[in-house]
Amino acid sequence: MSYPVLLGLTRLPKWLLGVVTAGLLLGGLLAPPPWAPLLLGFVIAFLTWLLVLAWPRLGPTPRLIRMAVIGALAAAVIAQSAGVL
Repeated sequence: MSYPVLLGLTRLPKWLLGVVTAGLLLGGLLAPPPWAPLLLGFVIAFLTWLLVLAWPRLGPTPRLIRMAVIGALAAAVIAQSAGVL
């Protein structure tokens, strides 16, 4: 199921995926509350999907680092939703 999506992503210019992800992340951190959790949710979903696909090939340290990044983004979504950020 993920193979066709990954194949499509590899056909895109290499820089495009990074720019789109960075734009969503920055937009999620700076946007007003109704949009911020939604934008950050897209980034969390994408990074979680990549983590699930890479899980068998990753060692313990890279797994922990990736989970920490996803956890920090999830904490930002909760903070945005609560109006703390």
